Amino acid sequence: MDTQLITVDSVSLVLAQLAHGPALVRQVIYEVPPELRMRRPAPGVWSAHEHAVHLPAVQPIMMRRLDQMLRDPSQPIKSYEPSRDEPDDARLKLDLDAEMDRFDRERAAMIERLKTLTPDQWAISVDHEEYSHYSVFIMFRHLALHDLYHAYRIEERLLRKSWN
Repeated sequence: MDTQLITVDSVSLVLAQLAHGPALVRQVIYEVPPELRMRRPAPGVWSAHEHAVHLPAVQPIMMRRLDQMLRDPSQPIKSYEPSRDEPDDARLKLDLDAEMDRFDRERAAMIERLKTLTPDQWAISVDHEEYSHYSVFIMFRHLALHDLYHAYRIEERLLRKSWN
């Protein structure tokens, strides 16, 4: 990635979105009636609960990647795919309230750490098993977009007419 595209403003936008992610997810998941939170729309398709609890589970992966990228950018990043890397029902076993608290706590710590990165650190690029290019900036922008994707999926579960 051209480091000129990584500006103070672009980093600020990513940090702001990361900061808002947990509150938005909390808002939509707690609007879903409790009796529908774990209901899957089809076999193998995630419930609202699974979408919500997946988000705090991803944060430690991103922080390990950050440590690896800062320590040794020559090491490639392995892809993560929950359907491949975890049992199908793993997320259904997690407590929603505890995971949302974890999401808040770990995201705040993540943001504080990210605020300490230099422009050169944001620009560190590495090979990624799945993507054509990948940097610290792209990884955390991707995470910010990832929050929105899952919040959208939760809202889809909330708004399903067939469940009302």
